[in-house]
Amino acid sequence: MNEDRQLPAYVIRISYDIISEETPGHDNLRRLLEMAGLERFADNPPPMDNTPALTMLEYEKLIGVVWQVFDNFQARDIFRRVAQSGFSHLTRSGVLAYGQFLRAFDALGTKRDRVALMMSKMTQELTRSLGNKHEFYRQGEDFILDIYDCPYCAELLRGGAPPYANVCHIPVAFYEAAIAWASGSPHTVQEISCRVSNKQDYCRFKIFWNVALKTKA
Repeated sequence: MNEDRQLPAYVIRISYDIISEETPGHDNLRRLLEMAGLERFADNPPPMDNTPALTMLEYEKLIGVVWQVFDNFQARDIFRRVAQSGFSHLTRSGVLAYGQFLRAFDALGTKRDRVALMMSKMTQELTRSLGNKHEFYRQGEDFILDIYDCPYCAELLRGGAPPYANVCHIPVAFYEAAIAWASGSPHTVQEISCRVSNKQDYCRFKIFWNVALKTKA
């Protein structure tokens, strides 16, 4: 994956807003951004649009800094909120061109078919826009998504694996929101294999069809 690939401004703006809510005081926020090499945003938050604003490498570094600064529960909550807000932004803005296939959903006979169509199109678009392969396929009643060169744990791999696995909370929350949107009901997404522990070039996520967790620990 090209780590110099430029990501749109809304990616860092969503992260900036949520991290700032969890950070006591502007000076501490500035320090956190400096640790990520993003001090240029300390007094000048990026716009909520698609203009190029940061590289993939910078985004990976920011994720690593969140793990470093916050405890595990705070970090997981930040990542989940970022993902949920990111998906909401995409559905409102049409960045992933949802409007082009919303009508097709109505012609499909089952919710599972609707989800399969949505996930197939979305992962193709994310492969194109992010530059790393997203492979989506069915497995019996459920679905599997493999994210190659996964950016959500890249900084942890560079700095040494943490004493726990399955750290990619952003895609878990993002796809839970996406599938609930497409199907009209909640379904559980879990990371079942992470590069942090499997030593392979992908992280694997399973979508458990018609299984919804009642609570998030």
